[in-house]
Amino acid sequence: MLFTNKFKTYIFDCDGVIFDSNSLKIEAMRQSLINVLGNVNVISDCIDYFKNNFGKSRFHHVNIFLDEYIYIDEDEREIIRKDILSSYSNSCKELYLMANITPGFLKMINNICGEKYVASGSEQEELRWVFTQRKLDRYFSDIYGSPMAKSDIVKKIIAAGSDPRECVLLGDAISDINAAVTNGIQFIGYLPYSNVKQELMALCLQHKLPVLEYWE
Repeated sequence: MLFTNKFKTYIFDCDGVIFDSNSLKIEAMRQSLINVLGNVNVISDCIDYFKNNFGKSRFHHVNIFLDEYIYIDEDEREIIRKDILSSYSNSCKELYLMANITPGFLKMINNICGEKYVASGSEQEELRWVFTQRKLDRYFSDIYGSPMAKSDIVKKIIAAGSDPRECVLLGDAISDINAAVTNGIQFIGYLPYSNVKQELMALCLQHKLPVLEYWE
């Protein structure tokens, strides 16, 4: 395997890397917007933004929706924001419990040594609950999520004592490679479920970083 035991610290994105959940979360956001706003035309624009900027927090996305796509009276804005986030959070908990783990992931993670972390755009407490329910928490030293930005999560992991030269982030989104490059660590693009496969491949080529099509 490309990276087995080459590093001492492994940082994994969640959606599209550990879980085959990208398409499920896109549909969950679409339904949350419809539930709160009705079937308005701008929802497709919101979902395009969501898909192309996957890996950023739901808080970021909903703020962008309300700032740039959905025009809501100021006195209703915070109520709408909370309703969208609540609907999406409830959907995410359900979908994570049924989402498939990516093929070969469990075998791979059992075969690598070193510290292992999750760095996700998903809400942190929700994510920790899901990993406990799915009995995946035992594989990781810690599980981090939003509202902290992914780049800041990586910075925090390094600050706890990891040598950047011996760290790798495995992800499928532009925010993942940006977090790795910003913090001066290695990156491996995991492509099978990426929403931005071509763009990620181009960035990996530009930075001379490897990609994976499968875990085994």
